[in-house]
Order: sequence, then C-alpha cells, then structure tokens
Amino acid sequence: MSVSVAALLFLGGLVVTVASSVVLARELDRIGERLGFSEALLGIVTAIGADRPEISSAVVAIVAGHNDTGVGVVVGSNVFNIAALLGLSAVIAGSVRIHRHGTHVLFRI
Repeated sequence: MSVSVAALLFLGGLVVTVASSVVLARELDRIGERLGFSEALLGIVTAIGADRPEISSAVVAIVAGHNDTGVGVVVGSNVFNIAALLGLSAVIAGSVRIHRHGTHVLFRI
C-alpha cells in the first residue's frame, strides 16, 4: 500500500471517528435528558463509547495470546488520553489549577 493511499485511509477514518463521536455525544445528551439520567452517568457512558476501540483492541490482543500488547494498549491509551487532555486543556486555558486539601497549585504554560 502506498503512503498516499494509507494517508487517505487514515484521514477518512479520522473523519468518520470524529463525526461518530459528535453523533454519540449529541444523542446521549438527548436520551439522557429524556430519561432523566445524571451527567455523571452520561459521562461514564460517553467515556466507554469513546474508548471502545481501545477496549476491543486490547480484548482481541489478549484473546490472540498477545498479553503484552493487550496491556500495552490499555496502559498506553490511558496515559496518552490523560496527558493529551491535560496538556490540551492547559494550552487552551493558559493555566491549570489543581486544588489539594485547601491549597492549590497553579501551572502556567
């Protein structure tokens, strides 16, 4: 497969993934409001839906006997998600405040 075909497939997959995420979040909000679900429950369901590819990759790897790969997918995706979300939030906000037991720490970017 050529690099240009791989890049087009990647971009197509990215567009489908982002569009699916938008639809999932919008529909979960609509259903949650209609059924009276809490925002915390909707957040958990949205997180599970968003992590479905990582969960299925880890399960397939473990079932195929590639335990190290399965664990790597779980650990790596979670580390990346936390780092990317905190980093992107800090870049957008300009600072991140972390409150701990009555004190707070301010990180500026």
